Amino acid sequence: MDTLAGQIYGFAATIAAGLTLGLLFDLYRLWRRATRPEKAATALSDLLFWVVATPVTYVYLLMGNWAELRFYVFLGLFLGLFLYFTVFSFIVLNVLLTVWYYGEVLIVGLLQGAWRLFTLPWEGAHRWRSSRRWHPGRSSGTWRVSWRPARGGNLGLKHFWPRFAFFRK
Repeated sequence: MDTLAGQIYGFAATIAAGLTLGLLFDLYRLWRRATRPEKAATALSDLLFWVVATPVTYVYLLMGNWAELRFYVFLGLFLGLFLYFTVFSFIVLNVLLTVWYYGEVLIVGLLQGAWRLFTLPWEGAHRWRSSRRWHPGRSSGTWRVSWRPARGGNLGLKHFWPRFAFFRK
């Protein structure tokens, strides 16, 4: 028979297992929200969630009370899940969504900056070439020499080379 301290340690381990299962479920829920899988992928991802959650729970039970299933084990698991979803889930989801958003903003910003650096020479050459067009209606038919885009304003790579336009309206 276990001592009271051993049972309290096992109960605390099962509460920690419930908290961890809640965190895993929030991560899974966030992934489902981001990807919106179809029915078959949902079934497969549910199965994958439980394939991950079961060994995690088993390890906690093994650490806490050598995986003996008693009433307080189930009580601790449900208490940990209840504690997580009432206290921590809102905070964790907000932190994860914030990290996801700013990570996405950072990655998209870096990719757009790299694309801009890559296309800048072609865009500059196009602007330089298009600013030296013949304008017969202007003063005495001279060439316009200025560093500004022609009519239409936004002259980038997508106007210069339309078949490679990734951002069509």
